[in-house]
Amino acid sequence: MKSFLFEREVVLYKLYEDIFKLYEKETIIAGVIKLLKDIRNTHDVDPKHVEKTLTRILEKTETFNVFLSLFELEKRSEWDEELKKSMNDPSYNAHRTIAINICDMYSSGATSFFGYVDCTFKQFFPSKTSRSFLAKGICALIASTAEVIVTGQVLENYSQKNLTILEERGIHLNDMAELVYRLQKPYNPYLTLEECQEHIVGVLRKQQTYHTIQLSVKIDKGVEQQEFGKQFQAIVANDEGLYGIDETLNMAIAKMYGMIAITNFGHADKEKPGIIGALDSDHEENHCNTFADDTVCAIVAAACARLAHNNKHTNSKPKK
Repeated sequence: MKSFLFEREVVLYKLYEDIFKLYEKETIIAGVIKLLKDIRNTHDVDPKHVEKTLTRILEKTETFNVFLSLFELEKRSEWDEELKKSMNDPSYNAHRTIAINICDMYSSGATSFFGYVDCTFKQFFPSKTSRSFLAKGICALIASTAEVIVTGQVLENYSQKNLTILEERGIHLNDMAELVYRLQKPYNPYLTLEECQEHIVGVLRKQQTYHTIQLSVKIDKGVEQQEFGKQFQAIVANDEGLYGIDETLNMAIAKMYGMIAITNFGHADKEKPGIIGALDSDHEENHCNTFADDTVCAIVAAACARLAHNNKHTNSKPKK
């Protein structure tokens, strides 16, 4: 199924050209610089660096999908009286829910920035209304660009560190790659196991992945060694179904790769294929894998999404 009516680059350019008519690119860049001055007290931000970072974010398929949806809903809100009435309600949040998907790819820092820009919108755009779909998208764009600039380009490649930590818990690259292959093969008849390994390593390369894996393993090992309080020990050791913090923490990895990764995470968490199921059922010798199985779910889900977004052979529907 071909969803881009023209070449992808042409479609992206046309959408952003239309958006920049309403919110000039230079004004958005100035908004990023203002945000960094307001929050981080940063006064030496290079506008060219901001523009380059902004462009990278705009080139992502997830960003395009969010803005396409917001732009179409913006146009609809001009004539749909019911929708317009709902949007005038102070508690209306549907536009934020869509827009914040961009921030989710850039950690909770971007979400925090989003809240600030949203609440002080008139300081950034005095002549615009904050109660619009497109306004929330612009908030997310400014927030995400600022977060990428703040965190900077992480020079260290964390893939080997992450693999070492995981291997110490009995989780190996091939175990995860086989799951990616199993989940993505129906969508990509040309897929190889080597490609799956490459995308797993791509996810493991990120600093945010490292921080999530590190903390997950520390919690599991700490429970095994009874280093926490009794109530926490009991809940995590028994992997209580209503606990949920294990999924919440590891969702940070999946969120970096958009909603497809989050959907994949839920599927893997429920089905528990391969190494995920093995970890979930391993309680021998006081083993605790409450966080570990969700870590693997998140890595595999993220790799599946990364592969789908970067492979031209991927189909939108599975081929049976």
